[in-house]
Formats: sequence, C-alpha cells, structure tokens
Amino acid sequence: MRLLLRHTPLRRVVTIPVLLVLVVLWVALLIPVVVVSSVIGLRPGGRARAARIAIFVVIYLVAEVVGLLCAGWLWIRAAFGRRIGAQRHQDAHYVLLGRLLDRLYQVGSALFALQIDPPRSVVAGSGAGDDDAAPPLPPTPGRPLLVLSRHAGPGDSFLLVYALLALVHRRPRIVLKQTLVLDPLVDVVLSRLPHCYIGRGEAEGDRAISEIRELSRTTGPADALLVFPEGGNFTWQRRIRAIASLRRRGLMRATARAQRLRNVLPPQPAGVFAAIDAAPHADLVFVAHTGLDHMQSVGQVWRGLPLTRTVEVTWWTVPTERVPSEEDARHRWLDDNWSRIDAWITQSQDADWVESS
Repeated sequence: MRLLLRHTPLRRVVTIPVLLVLVVLWVALLIPVVVVSSVIGLRPGGRARAARIAIFVVIYLVAEVVGLLCAGWLWIRAAFGRRIGAQRHQDAHYVLLGRLLDRLYQVGSALFALQIDPPRSVVAGSGAGDDDAAPPLPPTPGRPLLVLSRHAGPGDSFLLVYALLALVHRRPRIVLKQTLVLDPLVDVVLSRLPHCYIGRGEAEGDRAISEIRELSRTTGPADALLVFPEGGNFTWQRRIRAIASLRRRGLMRATARAQRLRNVLPPQPAGVFAAIDAAPHADLVFVAHTGLDHMQSVGQVWRGLPLTRTVEVTWWTVPTERVPSEEDARHRWLDDNWSRIDAWITQSQDADWVESS
C-alpha cells in the first residue's frame, strides 16, 4: 500500500486497469442484481436498495473512465502536459470536475432521493433570528475563502466540492486524505490542481502543514481552500478515541470541551491556523451540515438508503482580521465556532425528529 501511495507511475499502472476490470464486472452483474432487487422491492416497504446501489456504482465507474479520457484530452491540449499549470488549462479541469460532480449529484438525487436544502448564510455576530433574512451565499466578492467544514456521512466532501463549484462559483483547493489517490480520477485530476494530501505520521503532518500554508498564501479572489479540521469523518468511535487522546496528553481543558461536543470531533488547530495566518486577505467560512451523519457504517448506509430527509446546510463568514492573535484566545475562538456547529446540528436534528413524530 505504501508503495502505491508514494509512487505515482506504479500506482496508476495498478489502479487504472483495476478500474476497467471493475467496470466490466459491475456491468455484468448489473442486470441480475437489478432484476432480483426489483422483485424483492415489490414487497410492502421494499426499497430496491441493491438495484439502486448497483446502478449508482456502475454510473460512478463509467464517470471515472469518461473523466480519465477527458483528462487525457486536456493533457494533450496543454502541449502534452507542459502548459498544464496555465490558468486556462486549470479552469478547463475545474469545468471537467464540476460537470462530473453535477452528473453524479443528479444521479444521486434520482436514485437515493438526495436533496440539498438551499444553504443559508449567517453573518458572524448576527442574531439567530436573522438567519432567514441572510443572503443565500457568502457575501464575500473579491476575497478568497477559507472553508472550514465538519466532516460526516458518505460523500459529504464530494457534495461540498460540488457546492463550491456550482453554487458559490469558486475554484476549490482541497485538503484530503492521501488514501484517496487510490481513486484514479481523483489521482489524475487533483494532481493538476492545487491540493494537499494528508498522510500518517509526524513527518507527514509537518509536510501537510507546510503545504496548507502555501495553498492558503496563494489563494486568489476566485479560490476557496477547503479544510476539514476534524481530520476524518465523525463516528462515535473516533469521538471516544479523540477524547482519550486529549486526556492522555494531559490537555484537560481541551478534553472537557471535546466531551461537550455531541455531533463533531474536536478540531485540530494546526492546519486551521496555518491557513489563516498565511491568508490575512481571505474570509473564513464555517460550514455545518446534517442529513448524512446518521450513516456511519456499511449497515447504516444500507438501512439509510434512499434518504428520508434532505441534507441541510448552513454557514457563516468571519473576516480573518477578526481572528484573535493570542494563542489561548484563538483556540477558544475556534472551539466556540465549532461548538456553534455542534449546537446547530443538534437543533436541526431535534426539529426533524419533532416533524417526523
């Protein structure tokens, strides 16, 4: 695995043929799975989950192949890769990424009843009663965005990238786990766009912080740097491990704050503050969402499809000049905003429970 993660030519020699084999296998399995699942789904309460998932997987794999072919054509157009860093070629890759994510979102909507409520923007410092009157998108023309989002549920990172491209019309710079390079399309397309992979180990962490700082420093007015401060998808097991880790390190105040968080993991501040300090010209956007977070295992994903509720999203903006400079104060500031995300999720889930009961 480490060889595949570290050596790009070797990785692609393996992952791209595997993708092609998976396409053939899933297409061959598609008809019997759809037939059997559809028959079972005719029973009262049947949802034909297997058929829905099989169709989506086939479409996803085909989209990967189509995306790789398009990426190959873009590489040829960029003088066989020599001009791939030019802005017009970068924009062409963002267009490709946006179109693929849009098609997958449409398929997800049709198969799984996936629906995103129009996001509401909350200006920092506004009262809770002002939420409905706030503009639907961050009011930050002409300034880069540093997007700090909670991470929970299958595919939430793809939905956020889609939202940045399609709704906010920004060019996303993404911080993501290194293991995602095993996805051939992610590997090829993101290698040509500003990005940062997070690996394991202290040395990898230091390298990632340096790369995040550089990504943030070079953000332009049309860019948005997407960071997940939790470092991974929220699960109850990860929450318990995160609290135990803080306790072992003797960080009792941080432990107490983490214990009060019910829906999110405690944020890891190093990458957040590296991005903020490198981009005083940017605006921060805190993103909270709920609707996918109840699916934390394969079994929960199976039982949770198709979705019975919309994915709700809210966010608020904070100019970087409002971030405290003193270390303890800025840690409290980050914890306060993260607690606000946690409280909004609880309030949203309680409201959905009342409506359904």
